[in-house]
Amino acid sequence: MNRQELDRKMLLLQRGDEQAFEDIYNATHRGLFAFILSICRNYHTAEDMMQVAYIRLRTTIASYKAGSNAYAWLYTIAKNATLNELNRQKHEALVDPEANAERFGTYDIEDPDTPVASAMNRVLNTTERQIVTLHVIVGFKHREIAELLGKPLGTVLWTYNNALGKLKKELNKENDNED
Repeated sequence: MNRQELDRKMLLLQRGDEQAFEDIYNATHRGLFAFILSICRNYHTAEDMMQVAYIRLRTTIASYKAGSNAYAWLYTIAKNATLNELNRQKHEALVDPEANAERFGTYDIEDPDTPVASAMNRVLNTTERQIVTLHVIVGFKHREIAELLGKPLGTVLWTYNNALGKLKKELNKENDNED
C-alpha cells in the first residue's frame, strides 16, 4: 500500500470505518513486526509490542493529520512503545537476557539459523539493524527511514552502507572458515 492509500485509510479509520483498520493492519503488520523485532530482538516482546502499537493506533487515530506520513506515524508509535517496554523491563529485572537465553528465550530477525540473520545479530548494532531491516525487509526508501528515525539522510545512508560492509566482511569470514 502506498503512502497516499495508507493516508486515505487512516482518515477512514478516523471516521470509524472498521474495514480501514483491517486494511491498514494487513498492509503494515509484516514490516512493522520486522521493525519492532530489530529493536527488541525478542520474538515474544515483538508480538506484544505490535499489539500495543495497533491498540495505540486505534486510541490515538483522532490525532492523525491528513497528509502526514502514515507509515512514519505508525512506526513511531511502535518504536516508542517498544523502547518504553524495554526500559520498563530493564528496571524490573536486572538480568542479562543474552546470558540467560535458554531461560528467557530469544528470537532473532527472521530465521536465526540463516547466515545473514545470524550475522546481522552478531555484528550490527540496534540502529544498523533497524536501518537494514527497514530498507531490505520493509522496503522503505532511505529518505523515509531518515524521517522515521529522526536522523539526517546522510547518516542513514552512511550507516546502511557501513552495515552492509560489516555484513559482507562477516559473511566472507564465515565462508573462508568453511573452506
